[in-house]
Amino acid sequence: MANRTALRLDSETKADLEFLVSIFGTQTAAVKAAVAELARRQRILANMAEYVAAVEAEDGPLTQAEIDQAQAYFQ
Repeated sequence: MANRTALRLDSETKADLEFLVSIFGTQTAAVKAAVAELARRQRILANMAEYVAAVEAEDGPLTQAEIDQAQAYFQ
């Protein structure tokens, strides 16, 4: 069973939602896509932080080159 949620949006966010609706067809589809993308990005950030912590625990602080490589890998 689906739940209904009311959102209070400012004008910029309304415009963003309208743009997404033009791509995804409905507000529901647009919000689902946006939530899924945000969750995906947050998982990537969490995985990257976990990776960096594990490497640093074993080998010490990362170099800038290693940080750049990790960022490229976790995109």
